[in-house]
Amino acid sequence: MFFFSKEDVYLGYSIEEFSKVRSALNREGIKYTTKVNDSSGNWLGTGTTRGNFGSSGMNQNFEKQYVVSVKKKDAEHAMYLVHRALHS
Repeated sequence: MFFFSKEDVYLGYSIEEFSKVRSALNREGIKYTTKVNDSSGNWLGTGTTRGNFGSSGMNQNFEKQYVVSVKKKDAEHAMYLVHRALHS
């Protein structure tokens, strides 16, 4: 049931920021789920995008998108912690 009652508190492309967010939530004991969307690994026809066309022209800084979600009841506190972790 966690799937229907969650809210995204971080969405970004930096593995460093993703790590800071996870550490901040862990320190406070807030449970979270993560998802990594890899745009170069999407299947297109007979293979992946990168496999069919290579990675030429792709900005590798935006290849992976990181998402952190928490229960809605924890979202406000989690957003505060994310902001503090990223801007201090």
